Amino acid sequence: MDTRNIRTRAATGANALVQLIESNIADGSWTAGFKLPPERDLEKQFGVSRNTLRKSLKLLQDKGRIVRHVGRGSFVAPARQDLPQSRALDSFVPVSADSLVLRIHGASPAEIMEVRLVVEPAAIELAALRANAGDVRRIRDCLTQSEQAGEIADFEHWDGQLHVAIVAASKNSLLMDLYATMNETRNQPEWLRLKHRSLTPERRRIYQEQHRRIVDALADRDAVTARNELRDHLLLVRSNLLGPVNS
Repeated sequence: MDTRNIRTRAATGANALVQLIESNIADGSWTAGFKLPPERDLEKQFGVSRNTLRKSLKLLQDKGRIVRHVGRGSFVAPARQDLPQSRALDSFVPVSADSLVLRIHGASPAEIMEVRLVVEPAAIELAALRANAGDVRRIRDCLTQSEQAGEIADFEHWDGQLHVAIVAASKNSLLMDLYATMNETRNQPEWLRLKHRSLTPERRRIYQEQHRRIVDALADRDAVTARNELRDHLLLVRSNLLGPVNS
């Protein structure tokens, strides 16, 4: 069989797939949060291989048309406007709560780490001022559990709970809801694979030392030190997970 014909048919099917999805989104047939048909159905409908299909979906994801969730499927992303940078402040499009949750769950590890670097240092400053004795006990308990964890999955769980407890101590319900939703991404396969690859015994030891300094500064009501220690910790975690970041 002529391989050129095979490639031509694959390209035609992939283009038709992308055009259909973009057309349905553009004309409002598929709105934000709409779940796309299963991959096996799309393969049959457009006569493409699984690899070609996933490349097409990746293209749509990179263009911001869809968000993809391992084990759950692909969904139409919230609408975004491509406006000049000078009009950035006017370009935000309100989205529904459900759409926002889908967007957060579909975010990449790099996006999650960028948001964490904005949210958590601000939250710990509030926590240093507002945490009560019960909050501090909860935070220290999470710290102890993370240090005693034997498996990476257990360490990751208690590491996550430690950060959740710190944000909860800020007493800001909006921050708490945002962070709790964002923290759910840590259970996704992509995040766990990154953790398993990056979390060496030496790095875990360093993380635990950083955690102790963070918690001690919070308990001492030293908001500035707590913020700086937490930011340094998140920068190191991001570097270990994703490699050096150009900013």
